[in-house]
Amino acid sequence: MRFQTNRPLEGGRQRGSTLYMVAASLVAILGLAGLAIDLVALYAGRSEAQRAADAAALAGAHTFVTSGYTVGSLNSSAACSVASTAAASEGVSNKVGGNTLASSQFASTCDFSHNVVGGISQDPLITVTATATMPIFFMRIFGLSSKTVAAKATAEAFSGSGCTTCLKPFFLPNCDPIHTTPANPACPNGGAPGGYWIDPSTKQAANPGDYPSGSRGEPWTLHTVSGPSQWYEIAFDEVPPNCKGGGSQSKTKFEQSVQQCSPATYACGDQLCALNGASFGPNGHSVGCLISYGQDCKSQSVNSTDTISTQSPFTITAGPGNPFTTSGTITQSASLITVPLYDPTCAAGQKPPCSLPPGGGPQMIVGWMELFVQDVKHKGPTDDIDVLVLSVSGCGTGGGGGSTGCSAAGGGSSFLPVRLVQNP
Repeated sequence: MRFQTNRPLEGGRQRGSTLYMVAASLVAILGLAGLAIDLVALYAGRSEAQRAADAAALAGAHTFVTSGYTVGSLNSSAACSVASTAAASEGVSNKVGGNTLASSQFASTCDFSHNVVGGISQDPLITVTATATMPIFFMRIFGLSSKTVAAKATAEAFSGSGCTTCLKPFFLPNCDPIHTTPANPACPNGGAPGGYWIDPSTKQAANPGDYPSGSRGEPWTLHTVSGPSQWYEIAFDEVPPNCKGGGSQSKTKFEQSVQQCSPATYACGDQLCALNGASFGPNGHSVGCLISYGQDCKSQSVNSTDTISTQSPFTITAGPGNPFTTSGTITQSASLITVPLYDPTCAAGQKPPCSLPPGGGPQMIVGWMELFVQDVKHKGPTDDIDVLVLSVSGCGTGGGGGSTGCSAAGGGSSFLPVRLVQNP
């Protein structure tokens, strides 16, 4: 009888121990679940911090170009300061863990030791570290209430291979109409020799820095008839050296090249088939369509929808017809164009000045120029295009002699591109 009486008691004790085991297991299971959830949140926050650092670094590298450092307008200390400010400004627009970061959570360092030419780094780098504090939820039972995540990104404004894509079909002479040092006897300047945009001896910008002492921000009027800034039209549908009588580009092809991008890539030293700038008449139509985003293609004179300040750092403001935004500062615009430069030479029997040799034919690329097209004005037999010079890049900083490895891009943005690179 005693034996039968004790069996239920032993079974009851076993059942009670199971409850203790389940309770202990629940604590472990909840701990593991909390660890998994919090770890996933931390990994997601780390990824968001990386995106914020990437965006900040690219913005900082872009500022190396827009601030004028790459053309000598700023020293390295000032350039790093404005680049760091731009990086933080862009970084705070990215949320991490649903929270907006403060500018103090972005730390920047600059490196100006790469590809130094004339005391200016042609490949300046900026490294941005973004830090964020992520809250901990389930793991609070272990005494953890928050965890700091950090991400680092490095970007550079690089000179590439001295090449570009999305050229507009304007082939401009290497003739600075205002700065006459060094003198260019092939270019007119009121009866006296003009100057160079790109110094042929150094293959660099002849007058770096901001206007009026330098060429950055210099106003220039491009003419389709006689004048020191008369330009060739590029026949993208022909391949040198067999240019057909100086090029046979059609009106339709020319307009497409103005309003769209040429699919080919071109490098320093390449030759392009050229036409005389007065050979075609659709300049006003095509340029007007370009700078008005297709809103005004028929007027005699068309102003750019977007506007630009006339002093460094040359801020571009979106106009009311901009299809992407109706107001505010922008970094890309249809009015930003990239064009090649060639060295004018006097043909046999031609006396200086001779900024545009007769006959067209193939001409060699000696550099690049980034312009902001402010307006186009049709005046009788000519179309005048008023531009602001934003950058001049010679062939001494990149490769040349072929298009292999080209990576720079023009067409609506700076032709000196920025890219993320491996963290040093």
